[in-house]
Order: sequence, then C-alpha cells, then structure tokens
Amino acid sequence: MDLSNITFNKDHKLEAAAKDAATGIRLMTLAFIASGVAFGLAMLASASHDLGALSTVVSLAFSIIALGAGAYGAYLAASALDWAGYITGVIVLGAIIPYLKFACFVVLMAFSFFGPLGRREPA
Repeated sequence: MDLSNITFNKDHKLEAAAKDAATGIRLMTLAFIASGVAFGLAMLASASHDLGALSTVVSLAFSIIALGAGAYGAYLAASALDWAGYITGVIVLGAIIPYLKFACFVVLMAFSFFGPLGRREPA
C-alpha cells in the first residue's frame, strides 16, 4: 500500500473556523425551529384550557433551548468569521432579544455562506 500521495490540510485554523461556522449555523437553525415550536405551543396554551399548563411548561422549555442554541450558535459563527470580541458580544446579546435575534441570525448566516470565510486563500 503506497501512502506517498496522501496530503493533509495545512491550514488547520481555516478548517477549525469552517467547522465552527457550520456548527453555529446548525445551532441557529435549531434555535429557529425551537422558537417556532415555542410560539406555536404558547398559542395552543392560550387557546386551550385543558392543555394550558402543560403547553406552557413545554413552550418555556423550547424557549430556553432556543435561547441557548441561538446564543452559542451565534458565538461560534461570529468567532469563526474572526469578528471583534465586542461585535461577537453584541451578536450574542442580539440572539437573546426575541425579535432582534432573527435579524442577527440572518446576518450571520449570510456572512457565513457568502462572507470572508469562503474567500480565504490558504497561506
């Protein structure tokens, strides 16, 4: 078995940044879904008297999942893009505020797919 033609990626930092950006995007997608489920369950709780308490508790659980996944996913994606620490902090804080998080996630996803991470040339 000849292994002389095997080459490895020499830019480990770029590889790690791409992996972090992909994980961040997955977590932000999970946060979108969990937020939608939480909103749907909150509407169900307000409309139904029989399942109101259970729906409220499950809706709260999905809201907490969305908060955690969104904040950590935003941190990973912003860090992978090599943004400054204060900008990353603003993005993570924006992930916590209900309606602002959607705008932050859209910006991060757009930069992750089409931004500087895709244009980097290995050194």
